Amino acid sequence: MAVQTVNTTALLIQLKQIRDLETRLREKKKELELQVFHTIQRPDRGQSLQVELNDFTAKLSWSTEAKISQPDARIIVGKYPDFAGQVFSVSYKPKISVISRFRMLQPDLPALSELSEYLIVEEKQSIVFVEVTPDAADNSK
Repeated sequence: MAVQTVNTTALLIQLKQIRDLETRLREKKKELELQVFHTIQRPDRGQSLQVELNDFTAKLSWSTEAKISQPDARIIVGKYPDFAGQVFSVSYKPKISVISRFRMLQPDLPALSELSEYLIVEEKQSIVFVEVTPDAADNSK
């Protein structure tokens, strides 16, 4: 039975190189995604757009997300417990669909206008790739 020597230093150097490469690739990915979303207009209806290419389909998605700090959320919970029970998840994550419904049905609600002072709403964009397999592309069967 042969004895194998493991060079820990060499492994750590390789891991560090991989981590650095991952970081650079993540930054490059963000940069390219920004360019893609800058060149494509968000569809009027719907939250996604499919771009069909030869080898894959890219699904571009737009979503809106709301955030609030824990201390600010506690202010709303303390003042408007019933409202907060509907608007926040257990972790105080605001439910954008419920907030939109309140804005439509009860726009003058004091709890809603106070919540709006603390709320941060961001648009999130994502790209998902679906590989086209030869079987799926072959419709001759």
